[in-house]
Amino acid sequence: MAMFPPEDIILRILVAAAVLVLSYFLGGYAKSRLERVLSKFGAGFARKVSDLVRYFILFIGIAAMVSILSLDIMAISVIIVAILILLLVSMRDIVLNLAAELYLATRKPFKENDWIKVGEIEGSVKSIGGMDTEIITYDGDLVIVPNSYFLRHPIINKSRSLARYVELKLSFPRMKLDKLEQAVVEVLDEIKPELFGDPELLSMSEKDDRVEAHVSLPIVNVRKLRWLTARMAKGFLTRGIEVEIE
Repeated sequence: MAMFPPEDIILRILVAAAVLVLSYFLGGYAKSRLERVLSKFGAGFARKVSDLVRYFILFIGIAAMVSILSLDIMAISVIIVAILILLLVSMRDIVLNLAAELYLATRKPFKENDWIKVGEIEGSVKSIGGMDTEIITYDGDLVIVPNSYFLRHPIINKSRSLARYVELKLSFPRMKLDKLEQAVVEVLDEIKPELFGDPELLSMSEKDDRVEAHVSLPIVNVRKLRWLTARMAKGFLTRGIEVEIE
């Protein structure tokens, strides 16, 4: 191991300290600038990317400081490169999710309440977060999908396809028509976010000891109809009204 005179060691310490301070201020400056530039993609995304860049600059500064102070430059350089590679590998999923968040923010392939299919997952989009997206399936299961999943699978947005109108007949026990009509309108409003347009109450009439109503639902995927009818039936039951849906 080579020995250096005290003057050289002091100079190395001063230069290393200057490099560390410079990287600290450069990291802070880059963070603030990136947050402003990327704010149009969302505050959360801008903050994550700017923090990642800031930490990377600080890491480079610390690596440079260690190299300047080290008496064995080659050995330290190899260690720094190895650590950097390990960091990049360990942060792979984070980087992929950030890239996916940027893709979702710029391309906007779907929005909340859209009905989508990605890979083997199909359902209604409940929420879109910075790291993952929540999807509710036909069976009512909540699936949390990492955003990086959308980079590896094609996205089918069925809510942006052409809608078809499906007419359903609702059969109720005899009761006051005004009360029943209000309940039907409320239930249709509840399922409206899952449809491709406004549902419509076509008619309502009394037949023997029953009341029949006909409604029209604009949907894209007919297979979703079973899930919608189950949700409508639940909506009526919560109001104390029995219903048969055909």
